[in-house]
Amino acid sequence: RGAATRLLLLLAAPWLAGAAPKFPLPPLRTPVQLATSARRGAEAKVASEAATPHVLAFFASEGFAEVFRDCCPEAAKLSPRALLESLRAEVRAAEYAHAFPVATHAAHAGGHHFNVKLGEEYKFLLNSYQAAVDYDATNHSGPSPAPPPRPKNFTDPGPLAEEQIFGLPPFANESKPTWAEASDRMNYVAQNMRRLNFGSVPMFGDATFIFDNDYIKDMILTAPLDTGLWEMVCNHSYVGFTPPYKFNCPAWPRPQTLGTWDHFDHTILTNLDVWRLKLNGSRTSIYEEARKFFERSPFGGDYSTLPNVTSFDVAKYWETNIAGNVRFPEGVRFLIGSFVPLFGTQDGRTLQTFAQTFGWPLVWAFTEFMEVQNPSSASAALNQSYVLNERAVDPTMEGSVALNATFPADAKASFNALWASVEEHRVNATNGQWIEWWKTLSGSQVRVAPSTASSCGGSQLCIGSELKSGTCICKMKGHAGQASAATMAIVV
Repeated sequence: RGAATRLLLLLAAPWLAGAAPKFPLPPLRTPVQLATSARRGAEAKVASEAATPHVLAFFASEGFAEVFRDCCPEAAKLSPRALLESLRAEVRAAEYAHAFPVATHAAHAGGHHFNVKLGEEYKFLLNSYQAAVDYDATNHSGPSPAPPPRPKNFTDPGPLAEEQIFGLPPFANESKPTWAEASDRMNYVAQNMRRLNFGSVPMFGDATFIFDNDYIKDMILTAPLDTGLWEMVCNHSYVGFTPPYKFNCPAWPRPQTLGTWDHFDHTILTNLDVWRLKLNGSRTSIYEEARKFFERSPFGGDYSTLPNVTSFDVAKYWETNIAGNVRFPEGVRFLIGSFVPLFGTQDGRTLQTFAQTFGWPLVWAFTEFMEVQNPSSASAALNQSYVLNERAVDPTMEGSVALNATFPADAKASFNALWASVEEHRVNATNGQWIEWWKTLSGSQVRVAPSTASSCGGSQLCIGSELKSGTCICKMKGHAGQASAATMAIVV
């Protein structure tokens, strides 16, 4: 047994150390990111203070009171001022989520993306431009010719939003940024006030980082909606794209003002107002948008009885991007794996190993096949709904067992047996079979709800609260965070 363990350690050693990065570790926050955050932060403070009276007036309106009493009867007892203070606390305690593909081939969106291999190699969260620079260096043995500059009718909404909305400087060659230029850009983040079990949108990847809010709070720049969507639908910058619906674009007029961790009151009503879609010649109500937002928020009550959310509402997050280069493990609280794409697969094992390497807890989320749905029309997207309130903690991870959760005695055995069964039968599994497998997993493991200001006080040691008891599930003091080589050898 001792010889076998030594062999495993020898085999694991190069992997544990990680491949040598091709490029140097960038600053946590580059001078460009610091300057941009300072400038946009000053603007946010002015805009937020100006918006506060309007938010209070909205909360005091009869139209809002009517829908709020219906969705959130306990919270409806709060005065407008108390509600605003509570909302601010919940926004700061909410999950900030970045979805990513575990493997390169798992990306659902175009372009280059962070994946586990890059995370193991660099030990920080690469943005899409850094991933592209690494890819180019990896796939060219010698210097590659520089592509032509970006044409005037270039239609990638990402760079446009980053330069025109966020105010980041353009690349010298828009088609081929350097590593230093790429390191000035952002990672896209969804703020999870609607308490989606996957944290973000499954089309962006099959796993999700949930960040440590205290770590990222000074790096956040907040837009009231997905800025890529804004560029395509409102700015019409994506040539050839005809939106199937029309936002209320004037709700976020030029020049667009961003929010920050401290100053975001102006984002509250803008987010609700901009999603008032034009349907059948008239716009939907801002009060109905408020109801959809608050009924899924911590003000909506018990996580297990949340109302369904449509695939369209899933996309109505605040875009809370990180202007920084988040380090591992300290910048991340835990990981989420999407059950159907990953459970019982090699990519699922890769995600587990990634969590184990950095000592993160891992939870599994059942996204009800959202990642394979392809609505035939905007109307179908509006009406297709999901519960999205199912999470279960993986009991086999060191980061998970370092929590104060009380796992069933047979939690690991049950988990491993289900993994083996899914691995054997997943190829031809029906949706019904997947539902039964999820029931088996969630029925035999610790189920959690997202942590909130009202449930766990926004503690960054916590990954959520136990679904039935409401007990906060938190990291116990003394947890080292990163798995030791010996532990990894045993796991392998």
